[in-house]
Amino acid sequence: MGRRVGATIRLECGFSMVELLIALAILAVLVSLAVPGMRTLLVSRQVTGARNDLLADLQTARTLAISRTQRVGVVASGGHWQDGWQIQPDGTPSAASYSAASATPLHAHEALGAGFTAAMDRGGAIDRVVFARDGSVYDTASKARASDDTTFGVCKPAGASAQAMVLVVHASGQMESYRDRRVSGASCP
Repeated sequence: MGRRVGATIRLECGFSMVELLIALAILAVLVSLAVPGMRTLLVSRQVTGARNDLLADLQTARTLAISRTQRVGVVASGGHWQDGWQIQPDGTPSAASYSAASATPLHAHEALGAGFTAAMDRGGAIDRVVFARDGSVYDTASKARASDDTTFGVCKPAGASAQAMVLVVHASGQMESYRDRRVSGASCP
């Protein structure tokens, strides 16, 4: 048995067409499973960002009310929170009631974007939250410290389920927030 002189060993590199098609089919299935979850994650981050913006502006207004010893409000643009809001000091600080009409806004936040709903409630829909000189919530209707908590809801649909956050401003001025797990379905309440 001798050795063959001049024989070459042939190695094949790469993928066959069948192997390539199987790999692409597996990749397509994985991508189709991941896309809906990514959309939900993206919308969840957008809702959290909107809530964080509102929380920051409410905290800023409260801090300004305490430091300036003057009522400072966060007022919905055009009466609708999803259209944005402004931080406004009391235009008539010596009066018993809060007035933003003659005050120059200290900061304005733009509209939240398409698809968002945002609302505030304190026993009825309202368009402003005002902080008194001591940092507590001032009720503009009774012209005294608020006795009820103020609740904000920020929501945006996300495919088969909506994403929502709740922000609560207690009458004392303290704030807390949480994800609203009661929201289900494809639309916001």
